[in-house]
Amino acid sequence: MVRRSDRSKKEKFRRKSSGKSKRYFVRDKAGKHHCGVCKAVLHGTPHSKPASKIRKLSKSERRPTALFAGVLCSKCRTLVVEEAAKIESKTKKLDEVELRLRKYVSAVKVI
Repeated sequence: MVRRSDRSKKEKFRRKSSGKSKRYFVRDKAGKHHCGVCKAVLHGTPHSKPASKIRKLSKSERRPTALFAGVLCSKCRTLVVEEAAKIESKTKKLDEVELRLRKYVSAVKVI
């Protein structure tokens, strides 16, 4: 019978030096991070390690230091900043911005 804590883990077998095979359980690797708007894979963010090891990395190793880093890809980030600049210059209203970008545009403060 499998322990309750091992039910969600993957079962693997490893042959020992004595010739016997031993059964052990491994957690799945963490998936790649995706953009919040277009679902593209985000670069500069760690993956395929257990979550406990990612938590132990420093903040700068976990995500790049840019606006919406670890949340949006560079293309979507550029769109958001452009839309925020248009709102700041009163060329466009927040209601005219695409719905998928509105949440991020309202959070940006253009200097």
